[in-house]
Amino acid sequence: MIANLHAQTVPYDPKELQELTYDLVTSLLALGIDPKKTSLFLQSDNPWHPYLSWILGCFTYVGELQRMHEFKEQSEKYKKEGVGSGILMYPVLMVADILLYNADLVPVGEDQRQHLELTREIARRFNSRFGKIFKIPEALIPQETYKIMSLSNPLKKMSKSMPEGCLEIFAPEKEIEEKIMKAVTDSGREIKYDPENKPGISNLMIIYKYLTNKPLPEIEEEFRDISYADFKREVYKKFLEHFALARKKKSKLKKKEVLEILEKGKEKSIKASEEIIKKVIKVTGLKI
Repeated sequence: MIANLHAQTVPYDPKELQELTYDLVTSLLALGIDPKKTSLFLQSDNPWHPYLSWILGCFTYVGELQRMHEFKEQSEKYKKEGVGSGILMYPVLMVADILLYNADLVPVGEDQRQHLELTREIARRFNSRFGKIFKIPEALIPQETYKIMSLSNPLKKMSKSMPEGCLEIFAPEKEIEEKIMKAVTDSGREIKYDPENKPGISNLMIIYKYLTNKPLPEIEEEFRDISYADFKREVYKKFLEHFALARKKKSKLKKKEVLEILEKGKEKSIKASEEIIKKVIKVTGLKI
């Protein structure tokens, strides 16, 4: 699901939203999402998402939403302009995104754990009132890659809001090279995995590990007595090698093909979510 409704929670340009949405769809296809096995669709194409969000919002306490980390951060960020209600309510839409499909596992980063806990709480609350309608989903959080840190500040999570430290798979080669070579490292020369004392080099090592499938001890041995600069050059080289096929595939995708995939995904997502919606409508008294 491409969460384009969530993108409306902060000031945005409609044309840019369209372009970024299309770019994300083509990126996922290029990286290996197979539309024959996986439904790929736009959140805004399935009207049951906002529909269920409204119902679940009526069972969500304002205090719960005000305690969300993202709401606190965005409220501070947009204090001068004023923060929209979408920032407050979008966690409920996330809850609907998950419960609509009776998900067992939800792959998330550590920063989304709080939202998943809210999902579990609302599902329990709803089930307690109306009977067992929703499954209680579990988080699926990879232990090493749950939080890739920023290249420019290894103490903060990599994020598009900090573009100088965000490594984008389909960016121009020169930009990727510059960001990796400028990545903040630590004092000393030793390439050793030590997140507490050497957060910069440890972050680069995790990236290298998943580009090469090499264990950390092997990486430490491979780059013994090698400078940080030489290690960064190797990270850059492996990055391009790892994503070469995906970068080539993305450049060849045709818009007609992409739109056909989204249309099929839309139909599948609506059909897949109708079972839950029928149950919810029935138990909540919305159907006479």
